Amino acid sequence: MTTIKQDSHVYRLLTFLSYVGEYPLCSLQLFGSKEVWRKLIHKHSQRQEYRIPGHADKIICRLLLITGKGKSKSVRLSKGGQNILEIVNPNAALYYTQNYLRHNHAGEAKRLDRFHRVAESAALINLAGFETCPYRLPQLQMVTIRKVVTDAPSFYISKELKYVGDDDVNKTSFSRITGALFYPGGCYAVYNSRDYLMNWNGRGEAKVRLHLTEIARMNAGVDDVQSGILLGAGYEIAEITLRTLWKSKRAETEFNVIYDHLHFVPMNAFGVRLLKILTTPDWNETLLNLLFDPDNRSYGKGVFEYDARENGIYLFSFLDSDITRLNHFIDGVKGIERETAVICFPEQTALVRNVVGPKVGIKTVTMDMVEDALCLEGSDADE
Repeated sequence: MTTIKQDSHVYRLLTFLSYVGEYPLCSLQLFGSKEVWRKLIHKHSQRQEYRIPGHADKIICRLLLITGKGKSKSVRLSKGGQNILEIVNPNAALYYTQNYLRHNHAGEAKRLDRFHRVAESAALINLAGFETCPYRLPQLQMVTIRKVVTDAPSFYISKELKYVGDDDVNKTSFSRITGALFYPGGCYAVYNSRDYLMNWNGRGEAKVRLHLTEIARMNAGVDDVQSGILLGAGYEIAEITLRTLWKSKRAETEFNVIYDHLHFVPMNAFGVRLLKILTTPDWNETLLNLLFDPDNRSYGKGVFEYDARENGIYLFSFLDSDITRLNHFIDGVKGIERETAVICFPEQTALVRNVVGPKVGIKTVTMDMVEDALCLEGSDADE
């Protein structure tokens, strides 16, 4: 018999599924220990006896359903799981009913892929300790300019951005956005490339950026959304994305035309730690002041993209994993004889070496050093 308490893994999974609809089994590591969650899901996809504190009757049912094959294999709530959810978390049950109850979960591959991209984004951001649950967050509005979002970083899934405003027009149609990550002083549009190259729809993304900018202005005091976060399985996806950009001749499909900054975040424990850096107030200035003497910094006035010049060497920081700026740096150093170097984390060195070539130096700093400077705690991804 399983007792469903509010601090239990089962309760956490029920709540999470209530607002993402379903979750890919191939990405259970984003919950923590993959083996622990795999065993839990398979156990509760069979008939079990459940006890709910404060509820007299015991319930026997299947809590979860496992559907699909291979990488498309998903877990979602069963009818019994929905009934239990109504008892343990009425708000979660209401959100699920309003958004997913009549949805055909066995639908076409593209729709399932979108569900999975949103769910993985929420899982990784939740692993970083940020709120991702829509009915626990303040509701976004477009009536008056006021502080609505919380002081702590928070993630609004794309479903929550769709119809914000006076009309019922779906403002995220034709966009690949999975949500918006707010933090003190800024907002990121979040995308998830998973383990393949993502095709950008320039018009759709430009439209959604304008919509998100207006939302951020009305609810967070942010004047413009200039930055995006691109999640991906690993830095191999970042390299493919950059190399495809070099070959592309269609500006409307290029990410650097849409966002001034695009930070690539791998979906692993390192990515969780990187997210915490990118959502720290004034993180960029703090990082640059940590790395360079103020007298040596370029302050964006250099003849090409670099951050400082020390001992005759032009230095570029990739600690923020901004592949847009990295692309500008690569373009700037082509054909020049000046000594240059990139500062990065050890986890980023393979990507950097592959894209900058053999003549550019690489210097590394540890994540522990940066976290200490920003007073951040490390990852809890293996819980």
